[in-house]
Amino acid sequence: MKTSKADRISHHLPEEIIEEILYRLPVKSLLRFKCVSQSWRSLISTKQFVETHLQHSKKIESLTDKRIISTCKNSSKSSPGRLKACSLSSLLTEPVTRAVSFDFFPLNSSRDIVIVGSCNGLISVLVDACRFFLLNPSTREFKELPDFFTGTTCPKNLGSISGYGFGFDESRCDYKVYAVFTMTTPYDRDVGFPSKSVARVYSLKADSWGVNVFFEDRWTIGQGKFVSGKLHWINYYKTKLKWEIVCFDLTNESFGTVERPSCMEGCYIPRLGVFKGCLCMSFDCALTVGSDILIWNKYGAEDSWSELLSISYLSVFGNSSFTRMFNRVTPLFVLPSGEILFTSGSDFLIYNKKDGCVKQRHTVDFDCDRFREAEAYTESLVSLVPDNIAFF
Repeated sequence: MKTSKADRISHHLPEEIIEEILYRLPVKSLLRFKCVSQSWRSLISTKQFVETHLQHSKKIESLTDKRIISTCKNSSKSSPGRLKACSLSSLLTEPVTRAVSFDFFPLNSSRDIVIVGSCNGLISVLVDACRFFLLNPSTREFKELPDFFTGTTCPKNLGSISGYGFGFDESRCDYKVYAVFTMTTPYDRDVGFPSKSVARVYSLKADSWGVNVFFEDRWTIGQGKFVSGKLHWINYYKTKLKWEIVCFDLTNESFGTVERPSCMEGCYIPRLGVFKGCLCMSFDCALTVGSDILIWNKYGAEDSWSELLSISYLSVFGNSSFTRMFNRVTPLFVLPSGEILFTSGSDFLIYNKKDGCVKQRHTVDFDCDRFREAEAYTESLVSLVPDNIAFF
């Protein structure tokens, strides 16, 4: 009887050694190795293997499993939106990096696509302001979520999905999407505040949207940043011209606030981000005509905020510094050398903190001539089938 190559390897190496080797391989290789033998396919598909492989990928400094996902849109109103990705390793080391389209789920002629969030290799996107999807780009799995508006009295034509977020509820081993639909009247649109909002949470395990969980007197808008089991937004009071950090706990599905750093008192409304698994905050500095970014090194400890980087637009970008003031500076990844990859406008750049120099990275096929959303994520084998979700 003919034996497979995997079986022959098993005769020479203990099973635990084989597992340790497989844990260190990129997702692309593991997907191929599923075809080597039934025993390897079973092993690679187990919840324990998926969990251990992802945790190992997050810890190591190798760039093999790291990718950048980006939304692309030309200024033409008739042009469709695109979701594309590129290798982080290529972006950092190659002269030119080519982007590839996500062609495995039905965008059709969609005009707009927004990244809701990313977590453990899964991506959530909002298409045409009403259709939510979950994707695993590595395994090419996708799932369209049930209609957000089913069971509500929300008229789609009198508002929009204004706030959203995606993360992992560790206590229930469940992936969740938060979304808020804001209905507006002509008066509300003039003054800039919503009149009525309906917020719901989608559970992948239940495959359904829950009841209204909106936080009164707050305005959650844009993408909530997922850190430590919570989604975070910068919010400001309707009646008071001041801002705060509000958070939504995915476990108990309730809102709260986060103490903002004392050094930010009196600062204009900043922008939140996630960097190295930590919450970070960026804001424009009028004195230096640049952007400062703070990082929260230990979640919950108010005194653990520190400066990540400070970029002077004038010294870095020269005569184009004025236009840079209207672009977001978003850190994406820190290199083993300590350099930082970030986006500004539709550009990818690398910042060297030691000498203050910035190098632009060149890309093709992103088809973008206006601001690009971008996020770094780690490839994984995490499944969209509820029974196969691994614990983390």
